Amino acid sequence: MQFDELEYLKETGQKGDFLMPYTVVRTVMPDFFTTYPMHWHEEMEIVYVESGEFNEYIDLENYHVRAGDIILINPCVLHSFKNYENIRTKFTTIIFSFNMITGNNTDGCAIKYLTPYLDGMYINPVVISKDAPHYGELEASVKRLVELFDNKEDYFEIGIKSELYKMFFVLFKYFFRPDMHQPDIKDNTTRNIKTILDYIDENYMHPITIDELAETVNLSKHYFMRFFKKYMGMTCIEYINDYRLNIAANHLVNTGMQITEIAEKIGITNLSYFNRIFKKKFDMTPKEYRYNVDKSR
Repeated sequence: MQFDELEYLKETGQKGDFLMPYTVVRTVMPDFFTTYPMHWHEEMEIVYVESGEFNEYIDLENYHVRAGDIILINPCVLHSFKNYENIRTKFTTIIFSFNMITGNNTDGCAIKYLTPYLDGMYINPVVISKDAPHYGELEASVKRLVELFDNKEDYFEIGIKSELYKMFFVLFKYFFRPDMHQPDIKDNTTRNIKTILDYIDENYMHPITIDELAETVNLSKHYFMRFFKKYMGMTCIEYINDYRLNIAANHLVNTGMQITEIAEKIGITNLSYFNRIFKKKFDMTPKEYRYNVDKSR
């Protein structure tokens, strides 16, 4: 199980490295966490659900996904996920930068298809189920992309790049459709949510008030609370706690920091409160969480 994806909200960290901005992350729920808070990043994600089912919240819409589903999460799109009825779920996520296939090129592929796609001129299905026509071709590409990354044989970088082009050929030919219209209301809502999430990401280690969050998007406190609950599916306090706890879990797994130090690092000075909300989220104390993860490695 990978925990490095728990570190970010607006995920500004490099996916892969400069030469190969591509990585594969495997996730199992609910072994050690049941939710991942709303976030966004500049890379694209392709999620392949290997088993189980869960709820994915993408671009202000909720999707119930099941084994076999392939989920397309475009760059800069808000998304989160949540365990469903404690069902054990495994999914693999391919994360990559579009620079891998566009670069600085101005060839026909970039001009006619890839750049317009990034500019929102194509509509794509968010979830592609295994009963969809041509699903098999898409699934084969996704599995091959994972296999190439796992094995890392000679010239695998070329293989990944060529397979990405093959995957997008299938997507453009069978699943995407042109659409020049983008609703302004939804764009404004998304923009406001990103502003709020960025502010939390930059200030979570300090006390954050609802008044200051409301001010970042020029909303009244009362309207802001209703706005946040409507589009995030939880209160602002619940979200901030969930975000902080995911960072705390990452520190518990990947550092030797004391629990009190971790609590303070994420902006919680009351240790008993930290222990209480941590146990509510993970169904175990921070000490038990660290022990169980170490034991499972």
